[in-house]
Amino acid sequence: MAFLVKLSTLISRFCQLIGGISLIIIVLATMLDVIARYIFKLTGGEFGFTVKGSVEIVSYFMLFALLGAFAAFVERSQIIVDVFTQKMSKALKGYMMGTFMMGFFIIGIVFAWGLYESAFDAIQYGKVTQDLRISMMPIYAISAFLSILLAIRSLIESINIFKTGEFFDAEETGA
Repeated sequence: MAFLVKLSTLISRFCQLIGGISLIIIVLATMLDVIARYIFKLTGGEFGFTVKGSVEIVSYFMLFALLGAFAAFVERSQIIVDVFTQKMSKALKGYMMGTFMMGFFIIGIVFAWGLYESAFDAIQYGKVTQDLRISMMPIYAISAFLSILLAIRSLIESINIFKTGEFFDAEETGA
């Protein structure tokens, strides 16, 4: 069990890294685009540098950031409403949380399978992005990989919850 917990922590940190890098790229692309547009405006159109595909860059890296964050923090993903859970035993809450984690495992598998299929379709049919004209295959492949990491972490967390009864409870942490 200790190995699975360490593996889950390692996957979480990796996904946090992917999400953080994606957010940095989003901010830099947006800043560069805003600065270039402002310079274009100040020069009356003489300086014609624009960031081509900035909307695509932001949207695809936002996809990576969200999938990474979902996989990194899946054990904290349930919002606990005190009104419904305050009278429940910790064991029942743990059972519900373990069941939710199994649901996220299934969602991760479904996402990964669909994105995997889309990656092969992108290769077969030459699907490219609208502005940058790059292949959609790596975008789908990275998204499928992050979805697999979500499924793996969800399964590990579910097993851990069912085996130990321990789970992240925002009520106890005061979060």
